[in-house]
Amino acid sequence: MASLVFNTPWLRVRSLPELALLSSDAVNLLHFTLHDEASQWSRVHHHRAVTVAPSESVSRLLPPVISTWVEQGLLFSTTSSQGGKFVLRIEDTDLERSTRESEAAVLQDLSWLGLDWDEGPEVGGEFGPYRQSERNALYKQYAEKLLESGQVYRCFCSSEELVKMKEIAKLKQLPPVYTGKWATASDAEVEQELEKGTPFTYRFRVPKEGSLKINDLIRGEVSWNLDTLGDFVVMRSNGQPVYNFCVTVDDATMAISHVIRAEEHLPNTLRQALIYKALEFPMPQFAHVSLILAPDRSKLSKRHGATSVGQYREMGFLPQGMVNYLALLGWGDGTENEFFTLEQLVEKFSIERVNKSGAIFDSTKLRWMNGLHLKALPAEKLTKLVGERWKSAGILSESEGSFVDEAVELLKDGIDLVTDSDTALLNLLSYPLHATLASSEANPAVEDKLHEVAASLVAAYDSGEIPSALAEGQSGWQKWVKAFGKSTKRKGKSLFMPLRVLLTGKLHGPEMATSIVLIHKAGSPGIVAPQAGFVSMEERFKILREMDWEALNKGESVPLESTAAAST
Repeated sequence: MASLVFNTPWLRVRSLPELALLSSDAVNLLHFTLHDEASQWSRVHHHRAVTVAPSESVSRLLPPVISTWVEQGLLFSTTSSQGGKFVLRIEDTDLERSTRESEAAVLQDLSWLGLDWDEGPEVGGEFGPYRQSERNALYKQYAEKLLESGQVYRCFCSSEELVKMKEIAKLKQLPPVYTGKWATASDAEVEQELEKGTPFTYRFRVPKEGSLKINDLIRGEVSWNLDTLGDFVVMRSNGQPVYNFCVTVDDATMAISHVIRAEEHLPNTLRQALIYKALEFPMPQFAHVSLILAPDRSKLSKRHGATSVGQYREMGFLPQGMVNYLALLGWGDGTENEFFTLEQLVEKFSIERVNKSGAIFDSTKLRWMNGLHLKALPAEKLTKLVGERWKSAGILSESEGSFVDEAVELLKDGIDLVTDSDTALLNLLSYPLHATLASSEANPAVEDKLHEVAASLVAAYDSGEIPSALAEGQSGWQKWVKAFGKSTKRKGKSLFMPLRVLLTGKLHGPEMATSIVLIHKAGSPGIVAPQAGFVSMEERFKILREMDWEALNKGESVPLESTAAAST
C-alpha cells in the first residue's frame, strides 16, 4: 500500500508505482517544523523541495517542510489514487521552540490546501506516535544499540573544549571536525566520568578513511571523503536526539524508501547514510533538487516576501493557483501550457522533466497565475468567495444578493487576488471627480463643452428621467442614453466620455452601463456599509450642481470643498 508522509526537512517515500513528483524547490512558503511561539512559522525553508517518481514503486512518502506543499499535494493525490495513505509526521524535537499552537497552525494550513492526512496527529495510525517528541523511547533504543556495537561512544567534552577545538582547527586551516578525544577512551576513563555525573553526548564513530557514494535520482553519483566529516553527535546531553538521527530512525521504522530534498542538504545525506548502514537499515533512495531563487538569483528568503501559507492566504491567493505556479518552478510538461489543475499535474508530472538549475520565483507571475484560477472558478463559487470578502472587509453590509452578483460579474476580469476585489469595488463606489478634472488627461473632455453636458445631465436627473431610467436597469438606462445623445447631438466618444466622467468621476473603468446601474443600486438601504465611503448618485449630482464650471473652463482650480465627497 502506498502512503504519503509529511515532515519537515525533506520528502520521503515508500513504494508506489510511477509516483508523480513536482518541481524542484517548489514551495518554500510553509514550514512544517514547529518553531517559535511568537509566530506559527519561525522561518521559511526555501531550500527544501520535492521531487520523485523513481521507476521502482513508492508506497510511503514523507514530504519536506514547506518547501513544497505543492508537491505534497500532488504526491498526496497520487498516492491516494493508487490506494496509498497520506501520513503526517510532526518533527518537534526542539522542545523550546515547538508548541501545540504552532502545530495547530500547520494543520490548519494543510486543511486549507485540501491536504487531508490518513495517518498522523488527531487521526492515529499503525506507525504512530506521529510527533517526534513522543518517540524518544524509540530513539534511545536505537542509540543504545549503536553504543553496544561500538559505533557510537559517550563524549564528555564540555562546550568550552569543543569551541577550543574549532578555534585550533581554524588556525590550522582544517575542517572544524571533532578530533575524537573520547573515541579511544578506556572503559575506566568513561566509568570515572559517569560516576562524577559529567554530562555526555553520544557521538557516531565515523570511519577515518574511505568514501561513501550514493546514486542520486536527480544528480547521478555523489560521493564524499569520510575524513572530512568527523564524529558527529546523535544524542544530546539532555537525552534528546539530534535531527539527523531521529529522522533516520523514523524513516526506517515507518518504511520510507525515498528521501527528496534540496541540494544544500547533501551533507545530511552523508550522516544519515552512515547511520542507516550502522543500524543495518535498508538504504533509501535519495534525490537532491535545485534551490528556488529570488529575482536577483540569491537564495529565496523571507526578505523577498511572504513566508507562510497563512500569509499568502490572507493576501488573497487561492491554493490551486499557488500549487499550479509552484509546480512550474523547475518543471514543465513539454508544451506551452501553464494552466494545470492539481489532478492534471498529478497525471502529467514526470521526474525526467525536472530541471537541475535553480528556478526564479516571480511574484508577478504568481499573481497572474492566481488570477487564471480565480476566473476559472464556477460563477457561484467566485461570487460567494468575493461577496464574503467584501462583507468581511467592511465594504458591504451583506455578502450576497443581486448587487453582489452583478458587481462580481462586472469586476472579475480586473481581479487576480481575492483581496484585489476590495480595491475594484471601492473604486466603483468612489467619485474622485475633482482629482480627475484636475488632471491633464481630462483636458479634452473639459474642452468638449463638458459643462453643457453636465447642465443637461443635472436637468435630466432633477426631472426624474435618470432615476426612472435607472430603476428599469440596463435596458432602461441604455434607452435613456440613446435619447440623451439625440437631444444633445452627441454620439460615440463625444457622448460616452462626458457621461463616464460626470457620473463615475473617472476617465476609465469597467463597462459603463453596468457601472452606472450598480452605483444606483448601491444607494439602496442595506447594501453598502456606512464606513465604505460610498458617494451615492444623489450626492454626485449635488456635486455637479455646485461645481464652478466657469472657473474650470478658465483653467482655474476647482474649489476642493465643492467636491469634498469625492475624496472620502
